[in-house]
Amino acid sequence: MAIPTNVTETFDRVGIKPSFADVIYNISPVETPFISNAGKSNATQTLHEWQTDALEPAGANAQVEGHTYGLDTRAPTVKLQNYTQITAKAVGVTGTDQAVSNYGRGQELAYQMAKVGKELKRDIEFANINTSNAKASGSSGTARESGSIDTYYGGNIPGTGTTALNYYKNGGTVPTGNGSTAEAGGTDVAFTEDLLKDALKKCYELGGEPSVVLMNSTHKQTASSFNGIATNTNNISDKRVVGAVDIYVSDFSTVSFVPDRYQNANRVDVLDMSKWAIAYLRPFQTKDLSDTSDASQKLMLCEWTMEARNPNASYGIFNLA
Repeated sequence: MAIPTNVTETFDRVGIKPSFADVIYNISPVETPFISNAGKSNATQTLHEWQTDALEPAGANAQVEGHTYGLDTRAPTVKLQNYTQITAKAVGVTGTDQAVSNYGRGQELAYQMAKVGKELKRDIEFANINTSNAKASGSSGTARESGSIDTYYGGNIPGTGTTALNYYKNGGTVPTGNGSTAEAGGTDVAFTEDLLKDALKKCYELGGEPSVVLMNSTHKQTASSFNGIATNTNNISDKRVVGAVDIYVSDFSTVSFVPDRYQNANRVDVLDMSKWAIAYLRPFQTKDLSDTSDASQKLMLCEWTMEARNPNASYGIFNLA
């Protein structure tokens, strides 16, 4: 096709303003189901402690008239503890970078700090449910570490005199129930509805009322085919499926299947969320770092620990393929 002589085209131009979307697209997930559903508590020392207790088992109790009573043996409370862990990230931006105009955000430092806040939440979620991590007291030059939730399964259950009742594990190293031993080894098995039903039954027998079953995406797909899944309903007006998670109705409780991107791939956690909390010694805060250069430097941190208020109300299914 012919083009008129001396017509100006974009191919010949200098100074055309670029087409640059004034937005930044970030698909990194920020959901943190465990810490979002857990309670919040306050820690006042780097070693955070709490107590668990239970009633004695029910039994026959008929006494004769005029009986002389001796004192019953009473079990003491059980003390649990965990160490606070410092989770932090630092960012720095030069004075020039702070002064220039940007697409998709205002000042670069504010943008980076907003990202850091989300990243720290994900790191805390990861520390609690992904790696099996024993609590550590730390020392000079060595960080303290909070024990992950799986290290609190299997401890002594007050009032029963029994141990290791609230988890399934197929061999290997088992947790001690006080946060001091990481899980390791064992032979993996398939995640089945029978394993889940056994877990819910044991929670019921021990007095727990689980509300959430945390699992990774693979186990979520498996669990969605279990017979106890409540029927999904559709909202005809806007054609959306109502409910982002499956609801499972068992003989003992109704629980939500919640997928968690950071969940340990070999474990499913059946959780009574009222018995878990994050205790903060220092809540999320921002600090200015020493400013001896032409750059603004900031640190965001929080100091926290996981509080297993009564871990026997929950159940861990280990060694899942």
